[in-house]
Amino acid sequence: MTTVIGPQAHRPRVTITEPTDADTPRVLEMVGRCSRASLFHRFHGFTDGVESARALLARTDTLVAWSNEQCVGMATLARAGDGTADLGVLVEDDWQRRGVGSRLIAAAVDAATRGGTAVVQAEVLGDDGFIVALLRRIGPINVTSGSGGYSVTLDLTDRLSA
Repeated sequence: MTTVIGPQAHRPRVTITEPTDADTPRVLEMVGRCSRASLFHRFHGFTDGVESARALLARTDTLVAWSNEQCVGMATLARAGDGTADLGVLVEDDWQRRGVGSRLIAAAVDAATRGGTAVVQAEVLGDDGFIVALLRRIGPINVTSGSGGYSVTLDLTDRLSA
């Protein structure tokens, strides 16, 4: 699967693909370029992210965002057997607020729908309320506030029947 987005002055040309095993080093290099704050927002704890990202690449459905040959972001869907999937997104600091995360989320939701997933869940830190707003634009959500953040459930049932 390849989705090419761009060119627009404020939105650089980015390609979203499923990674191959050969892409793993470049994905991990992207993780290494991320700040501690970005890694905390993705993994909800202090980590260098490398081992977590390596495990996600091995165990989840993953999409990566490329600018030319450089990985600039990744989205993961950890599917459960009950028709749900957990969504996580990491975008390299220099590429944040440029639409890469939004595109990764949209592509991940499309992939989830094609795979028959009825519900996508995301744990979102309180500082990242814009992610809740983005998910709300995609479809009906249920949001539960908790200690320092939100649990978001995105209902894809209407998309599955379309």
